[in-house]
Amino acid sequence: MQTETGVWKRRLVPVLLVAAFCGILFRLYWIQMIAVHSFSREEADLITEAEEQQSGVFMVDSGRGQILDRNGISLTGERDWRLIVFPLSESQWRVDTDKLNRVARIIGLSPREFRETVKALRRPQVLHDRKGKEEALSEKQAEAIQELEVPGVYALKTDYRQDPDRLARQVIGRVERNPFLIRERYPDEWTNGRYQAHSRIGVTGLEAAFEPFLRGGRQHLLTYITDGGGRPLNGLHMATRESGGAIPYRVVSTLDQRAQRVAEKNLEEAGVTEGAVVVQDLASGDILAMASRPSLESAGKNQNPWNNRALMEMTPGSIFKTVTAVAALDTGKVKPGETFDCNGHLGRYGMKDSKPGGHGRQSLEEAYANSCNVVFARVAERVGGKTLKDYAHRMGVGERILWSGPVFKEKDFRQLPQEQTGLIFSKETSLEDSGAVAQTGIGQRDVKVTPLQAVNMVTTLFQEGKTLNPRIAREIQRPDGEVLYRFPPHALKTEKKIASFALERVRHMMRLAVTDGTARSLQGASLALGAKTGTAQVGPDKDTYNKWMVGYGPYEKPRFAAAVVIRSVRDSGDMRAHEVFRKVMEGLEKELKGEKKG
Repeated sequence: MQTETGVWKRRLVPVLLVAAFCGILFRLYWIQMIAVHSFSREEADLITEAEEQQSGVFMVDSGRGQILDRNGISLTGERDWRLIVFPLSESQWRVDTDKLNRVARIIGLSPREFRETVKALRRPQVLHDRKGKEEALSEKQAEAIQELEVPGVYALKTDYRQDPDRLARQVIGRVERNPFLIRERYPDEWTNGRYQAHSRIGVTGLEAAFEPFLRGGRQHLLTYITDGGGRPLNGLHMATRESGGAIPYRVVSTLDQRAQRVAEKNLEEAGVTEGAVVVQDLASGDILAMASRPSLESAGKNQNPWNNRALMEMTPGSIFKTVTAVAALDTGKVKPGETFDCNGHLGRYGMKDSKPGGHGRQSLEEAYANSCNVVFARVAERVGGKTLKDYAHRMGVGERILWSGPVFKEKDFRQLPQEQTGLIFSKETSLEDSGAVAQTGIGQRDVKVTPLQAVNMVTTLFQEGKTLNPRIAREIQRPDGEVLYRFPPHALKTEKKIASFALERVRHMMRLAVTDGTARSLQGASLALGAKTGTAQVGPDKDTYNKWMVGYGPYEKPRFAAAVVIRSVRDSGDMRAHEVFRKVMEGLEKELKGEKKG
């Protein structure tokens, strides 16, 4: 009787598995059928959550157009053979030990190394080499792995667009399955079937901005069932889903992958948990690098790693004195050779200077180099709130500045829609309030600036009175490389240019800050630099700081402007912004030496 019961149980297990599998498929079918109807956002989120709990998708090939750097190097990955591996259970290791060991040898790993690497997986992903870098397979290797037919181990041709280690992730942006967003943004394309429920769409960065041009192609997805905890049930159900579409275009960005690597590397090595680096070409105004932290791996519980910190507004502190200095000189409110006294405080506003006892008698240039709050508060009072606000806007601070304009049917196309505006004075602040104006002149009070605006402010010093609308994308190309649309250079429309003598003097002030002022830490750099430091008190208790450094180099023949910010640090003396700025500028000079790009 026991034997018969055992046989009965063995026969019943496959039946139960099939029944369970059919039940899951039935629920997924219902979810899919329901999802094409109209629901509230809350209901839609619940439907999506339910579906995601029961099924998963690995994007083998997105079918999307490439995003290239300015030299034609792909920032979204080349299509090539890669090894995609799912988390494997102990029973799978026992059953397929010999085959899995052969897979290890094919890719150049020992069986032990391969097993340790795979055991660390929590979701299906492209396998990396010993150094943690994604590595393509040869066609011969791919064929050998395919012949083994190991469940959960696939050698497939993929663009691996979701590679978390790829450069410029926040700039490039995220692609996800989101039928509700598709219906909201592209109702006509949804209706005519160009988008389907399983289609991927760009939701942030360039992927989102250029979605109408990047979409299309044959999307290749690997679908699988997950358990209640979201773990892949490998071998229970695996299928590929392909969808045809129009041939996509490709976007040529202004980024230089070498400059981008320099920026990201130095943020990482400095241990920056939240901050940004932006690098701009002084001649053209094009953005060469835009790096943001936290990364996808380092983000904390309440941090969104897809938020591009380079486009987010924050208190600038003393780097805003650049605007105050330009306004004072260009309006003649401060005369050449005029000096000021600083005794360490400005009693009527309760403002204290960073140097106990004050800086004594000094010129405007010296006060800028020393980052003297007392002198610049007085200068701001002279300039006045209305004029200070006007010059901030004329220098591209307090408004969105990235390239925008009509592109085909879209009247106000923005290359990165997530860019924030910044702020000079809040609506509640009177421009006649002397105390508010004094605090604004030193970059506190209501002032908010994005790192993009900060670097463009420096570039404006070299543009003969113009303020450029920097580009992050240069052109849209057809698949054969023919230009479909080229983004022409733009500048802010202003009634009057800033005088060249005012711009030249502020450029000299930045050099003086390095030779004799608060940026003296840059004296040991391998090239001469001009810079301005900034420390902004932030938080409810003003006990954390945004640490800034902006500037340009090389001093003799300026080519690059850069802005570095490290957000919400506890130590007001934190010098990492200095270190990152110096290393980024040295890296740019080394990697891009001798090039003439415009």
